[in-house]
Amino acid sequence: MDWRHSRPLRISFLLIVTLIALLGILPYFLSSDLVRDQLIMAVQRDTQRKLDIRGSAHVVLLPRPAVLIKNATLTEPNDSTVFAHADTIKMVFRLWPLLSEQKAVARSIEIERPELTIIRHEDGSYNFEDLLQNKGQLIQVALDRLTFSDAQFSWHDEFLNQTLNFQQFDLEMNDLTDPKKGALDLNGEIFIGNKGESTLWRGQIHGSGAMRYIEQERRLHIANIKMAINQNGQSDDQVKINNLALQITGNLNYGWDPLRLTGGDLKLVGSGRRSGQNWQTTLDIPEIKLTSTSLILHRLKVDVEMQDKNTKFIASASIPTLSGAHSQLLQSNAAKISVKYTSPEQNLDVLFSTPLIIERGTITRLPNYRLTGSYTNRSLPRGAVRLDLTGKGDLDLHNELINLDSNGTLDYEALRAQIGMESFLDPHFRVNIDLAKLDLTPYLPAVAAGAKNINEKNQFDFWWLNQLSAIGSIKVGELVLNNLHIDDIDATLIARKNRLVLDPLKATLYEGQLSGRIEINASKDIPYFRVEQTLSNMNINTLLTDTFDTSRFEGRSNLTLDVTATGNNITALRKSANGKIKASLKEGAIRGIDISGLLSAASQQIKLMNGEIKKIDHSAGKTNFSELNATLILKNGVAVNDDLIVSADVLKLKGGGTLNLNAGTIDYAMLASANPKVPELSGLLGLSLPLTFRGPLNNPVFNADTANLKEQIIARQQAEAAAKTAKIQAAEAAKKAAAQAAAKKKSAPVKKSTTPNKTAPTKKTSPQKAK
Repeated sequence: MDWRHSRPLRISFLLIVTLIALLGILPYFLSSDLVRDQLIMAVQRDTQRKLDIRGSAHVVLLPRPAVLIKNATLTEPNDSTVFAHADTIKMVFRLWPLLSEQKAVARSIEIERPELTIIRHEDGSYNFEDLLQNKGQLIQVALDRLTFSDAQFSWHDEFLNQTLNFQQFDLEMNDLTDPKKGALDLNGEIFIGNKGESTLWRGQIHGSGAMRYIEQERRLHIANIKMAINQNGQSDDQVKINNLALQITGNLNYGWDPLRLTGGDLKLVGSGRRSGQNWQTTLDIPEIKLTSTSLILHRLKVDVEMQDKNTKFIASASIPTLSGAHSQLLQSNAAKISVKYTSPEQNLDVLFSTPLIIERGTITRLPNYRLTGSYTNRSLPRGAVRLDLTGKGDLDLHNELINLDSNGTLDYEALRAQIGMESFLDPHFRVNIDLAKLDLTPYLPAVAAGAKNINEKNQFDFWWLNQLSAIGSIKVGELVLNNLHIDDIDATLIARKNRLVLDPLKATLYEGQLSGRIEINASKDIPYFRVEQTLSNMNINTLLTDTFDTSRFEGRSNLTLDVTATGNNITALRKSANGKIKASLKEGAIRGIDISGLLSAASQQIKLMNGEIKKIDHSAGKTNFSELNATLILKNGVAVNDDLIVSADVLKLKGGGTLNLNAGTIDYAMLASANPKVPELSGLLGLSLPLTFRGPLNNPVFNADTANLKEQIIARQQAEAAAKTAKIQAAEAAKKAAAQAAAKKKSAPVKKSTTPNKTAPTKKTSPQKAK
């Protein structure tokens, strides 16, 4: 009989198919509210979470028992905060545990368009672990398949204080219970940024791996991990990262109840561009071991390389073992960190040997480091400055902060340095440096034999100021630059945007005290300089000997100067110098001329030779003075003075002149007058000796105009003779006039009066009364 034409068989087959269909669709029409209520009650009882199902909830029996839920929201335990929301959830159960033991064991979960907030707490636990536990819940989990379609969720790590956001994210885990076929695939968008704020960075993530879930041991193994993260578009201006690419490979092992990473190995290779800088980094962790209380990383290596058009920075760290409580500190007793920085301007090569402490994943502490290495730059081309320091330091990767507190030696001289840096992209430094001595002479450009001065036309090189942003203090016990010595330097430093200010600046300069400020502004094509200084009690002789190679002056100098200049070299600075200088010297001398001797000789010769002055060479002598005062007005490199006064015991000088910095010359005219209280100079009272002071600044020529003094003497003698002659002549004239007057009076006749007497008659008296 052909069974295909058997009517009873066809009717039986149709009944079976109808029954199966009814068993599959019947739950859609029966007790959907009951299913919803039972699920809500079970979730509340087992997890203390609130389940809100605004859509439908159905039970499907065929082809496998399953629950279909639409538009569901789940809160955090005992909290109204939303943990997850999904448009559709399909949970498929294992048939045998349901039939034999009346247990609902989920073997597959498929979720469409979920929104989740995943939090990893500081102790390593997650905010969803209670959903994975099998402790009497209505629904237990033994997954063979888990999928998320078009998911959107955030992952916040409290330990690292970092949040990652995902969207359009597809995650598929298949054949988890198969020891050979389990697989993981993920794809989606990843971005950094809080809700309601602009996205700082966005990228695409792709990944795959082999999944091995061992149900009996409740362990999950993810092997052959291959994950790639590539940036999409431009990042926010705060981040300034472009073309970022990360590749992550390795193997991870998890315990399932509770969900914890237990070990594995990882390697991360990254590259990108940040504000004109190309970055590459490699993190290699060959062995990861975790227990319930500790984390151990073996043979950890980190390499970071940054390179732009002209500079290259390489940092490498090698850590044999890094261990500790994974919710607290990770420590290493011995780590080596190599740092190399190279550029056309400067080079730094140092090695840190140190214990290491890592806090919260982003803060690295160096509690007791030893730093050795060297530093060179193109301004100091001969040799490298050696560094040997010990100290402690901190590195905050999240906030981009570095702090180092060091003691040791720089070029074999004692050094204490506190250096802080903010921002890896636009570094700003905070410095406090105290150095016993710095002798830069061995490192400066070589000077030709016999040369005294540097080439004044060489361009200034402000490469060190171009990117310098710093604030702090600098102290140097002794600074040596060729022949120049400056002691006890104490300055407050401010550098920003190609501008450097030392204010206040104090130092001991050739036994005197210096106080004031210095400003350099190289933000424009032509640099600007300003010096405002007060120098007290400085030894002028040693200063001029070391700087101008002249020893013509002695004394203790007080200077007040406010000078500005612009230019790219010393010659230009001299031509543009403007300002005011007030000088005062105490107890000094002018070498090369003995003005006092000249005056004394002139006085003696005047007495002996009646005005004939014999020139005497006093160039080997010197002129001592008690005080010198002068004010110079500086304009375009030429200092003009008209109030020079030099006081000494035997003389006084007055005059003025010019100091031409452009030509390097001096031109002064002075008048020397004698002290009237000095007897041996009495012959010069009322006279003055003209003096000139001319020639190269380092070797001027003194000249005393004795001829002019002679002319003054002759003129005085002639005036005195004329006055004497005039006096005699006047006396003789007066005498003659008097004689003539007397003679004339004597020879004059006596005249009789013709006028009658009109007076009243007198009364006659008696002879008796007359007697």
